[in-house]
Amino acid sequence: MTANSTGRSEQILSSQFTQPRRRTASTTLLAAAVLLPVLSLFAVGLACGGSSVHYVVTTLVDAAEPPEGAMTLRKALELAPAGETITFAPVLNGGTIELDIVGNAHSTLKAEVYVMDTVNMRWVYLGYEERDFGKSALYANKNVIIDASALADGITVAWAGEDAARVMAVYGNLTMTNVTIKGGNVGPDALEGDQPYTLGRGGGLAVWGVATLTGCVVCENSAVADLVGSRDRGAFGGGIYADVAILTDCIVSGNSVEGYGASGGGIFSVGGVESELDSTITRCVISGNSVTGEHAYGGGIFTNGGGIGQQKTLFVNDSTIARNSVQDNPDVAESQMSQYYCRGGGMYMSNGSLSVFGCTVTENTVSGWYSVFSGKPNIGGGGFAATIGTAHTVEKMTVGHSIVVGNTISSRIGDEITTTDNDIYSGSLIRFDSTGYNLVGALDFSQILVPVPSWTSLSRKHWPKVGDVSGVIADEVLALADVVRHSSIISKGADEGEHVVMYYPPTGDAVDAIPAAAYTVEYIEEEYILLHQGSDDFIMRVLERLRTESAYSDILGTDFGEDFGDLTGVGFYGPNVTWQSNTQNDPWVAFWKALDVEIAGRLGVAGLNDEFFGGFATGPLGDHIDMMVMRVPSHLITMGSKDVRGHSRPENGLGDIGAYEQTTE
Repeated sequence: MTANSTGRSEQILSSQFTQPRRRTASTTLLAAAVLLPVLSLFAVGLACGGSSVHYVVTTLVDAAEPPEGAMTLRKALELAPAGETITFAPVLNGGTIELDIVGNAHSTLKAEVYVMDTVNMRWVYLGYEERDFGKSALYANKNVIIDASALADGITVAWAGEDAARVMAVYGNLTMTNVTIKGGNVGPDALEGDQPYTLGRGGGLAVWGVATLTGCVVCENSAVADLVGSRDRGAFGGGIYADVAILTDCIVSGNSVEGYGASGGGIFSVGGVESELDSTITRCVISGNSVTGEHAYGGGIFTNGGGIGQQKTLFVNDSTIARNSVQDNPDVAESQMSQYYCRGGGMYMSNGSLSVFGCTVTENTVSGWYSVFSGKPNIGGGGFAATIGTAHTVEKMTVGHSIVVGNTISSRIGDEITTTDNDIYSGSLIRFDSTGYNLVGALDFSQILVPVPSWTSLSRKHWPKVGDVSGVIADEVLALADVVRHSSIISKGADEGEHVVMYYPPTGDAVDAIPAAAYTVEYIEEEYILLHQGSDDFIMRVLERLRTESAYSDILGTDFGEDFGDLTGVGFYGPNVTWQSNTQNDPWVAFWKALDVEIAGRLGVAGLNDEFFGGFATGPLGDHIDMMVMRVPSHLITMGSKDVRGHSRPENGLGDIGAYEQTTE
C-alpha cells in the first residue's frame, strides 16, 4: 500500500486514522494553483526497447485550457495516447484537484438493454450496448493510466461543480494508483430530455473495461435514480461502477445509491461481460456505504457475475466489509401490485460465484418491510447473500478463514420490527463450500437448491470443515471497543454520521487459530444414475438411514419421516439445463424442502451435508440405482500473505481468523 491524502498503507494506523492529516506550508499554497515551467510538462524516461512519455500534471487548477506553462489533469487526460501514463509533479503531494467543469454531458459506456414484450408482458434481455451515462467531469474513450505513487500523500480528485456529475468515466481500461476520488454525484436530473435510465451509475467512477485500482480511496460519492420501476433502471455503484473491478489496498467508504432500484452502495461489479478476468478485491476496506431502494441489494458490494447466464467469480480477500446498509426507500409510493426486496447488507451476488477469504464481515444491516413473493422471503443476508429464484444463475459461494458475525436483518410488519442475526444467506446456490477456519454467527441455507443428482450435487452444503464454528457472538471474536476509524471519511451506512470503521482487531478464538502449513479440505461430490425409470427409491433410502443409523436416529427418532409416506418413484428428471421448469420434478423439490424444515437445525446448521452423503458407497444401491460418490480434496489451502493493513501473516506461527492479524509491535 501507498499512503495518500485520505489515508492508506503501512502509515494508515499511525497517522491517517489516529490523528488529523497534516498539511505542509507548500500544500496550503497549492490551494489556488501550482505552476511549473513548461519544460516540466513532459518527463521522458528511457527503457529497454525504447522510450515512453509520461504526461506530468503540474497544477491543481481545473480549466478547459491549462494556465500558461502548466499542465492540468483534464488536459493530460485529453493529450495522453491510450495506455500512456499520467503522473503528478512532486509539489502537488497531498493536494486536491477540484473539478468544476463537466467534460462530457453524454458519457458513452455500455450497459444492459431490455425491451418489453408487450404480448407476454415480460422484459426481454438483449445484452450490453452503448448507452448514455450522462455527465462526467472527466471522460476518456481509451485506456487510461493515472499514477500518483511517487506522491507520499497521493492526490485527490474531487467533483466541486454545481451540477450533478461523476468524477470520471472511462470507456476502456482504467489503471489508477494512490488517487482519491470523492464528491461525485449522478442522477436522473443530470441530463435533459428523454431519460435513458443509465444516468445513476458510478457516482465516483464509471468504467466500461477493467478498473484496476491500487492504494486508492473512493469516498463520499453518490448515485441516484428516479422512483419509477424498470428492468434496466436504477442507481448502481455509488463509488464505482465497472465491468471488471480489480482493487488492491483500497478504501471504498461513505458512498451511497438511492432509487426505485439500487445496488452496490460502494461497488457495482458487472463482473466481466467483455473480459476473461474475474473481479478481485484484495486488502481493502469497504465500509459505511448504503443502498436505499424498493429493490435494494449489496450495501457494500454488488456482483453481477458477468451478466445474465454468466458464471464469473468475485474474489474478496483479506478485507474488511463492515457497517454497510441496505434499506427500503420510503419515498417510493406503496402499491399492491409491486414487489420489494432488501438483501445483502455487506455483499450481494446475482450471478456467478463469490469467494470470501480472510475477511471480517461484521455489523452490516438490512432493513425493510417483510413479505413473501412466490414463496420466497424478500429480506435476507445481513452479511452477504445470493439471489433467490430462477431469474439468475448463482453457482457457488466459498468462505474461508473469515469472521462473519454481528450482521442483522430487521423485518417490519405493521408497526412491529423484528431484528435477527443473519450473517450468510445462501440464496438459490448450487453449492456452498467452506475452506475451513470460519467463525460465523447465523447461516441461512433455507433457499439453497435441492440436491441435483446429475450435477454431482446431492451434497450441496459443504459445511462445517476443519476449524469452522457457527453460532458465534461478535464480541467474543472481535475487540469491538478497539475498532480503528478513519480520521475524515463519514459513514453513510449502518453508523451514518460517524467516522467509518476500518479495522476490527480479533480476540478470543479468532487469535492464533490457522496453521501456517498448507492443508486440504475434502468435499463429497455425488450423483446417482437411475437404472429403471419409475422405480426410484433413493428418497426412501435417505429416510431409512435417518431412522436406523444411530448418529441420526438418536436425534431424530426411529420413526422420523413416516409422515412422508411411501415416496418410491419420486425421483429427479432431466434434462440438466431445464430441470427446474420440468413439472415432473415438483415432488422431488417438495420433499427436500420439507425435509429441511423437518430437520431444522437438529443435525447442525447444515443438516444433511458431506458427512451424511459421504456415507453412501459408490456402486449399486439396490436394484434400481447406481451411485457415484467422489471424495474430492480442494486445492491446498494457505492463509494470505498479508492482512488488510499490509502486515505479514502469520505473526506467531499461527494465523488469526479474519482480515486483521495481531502484531506485537
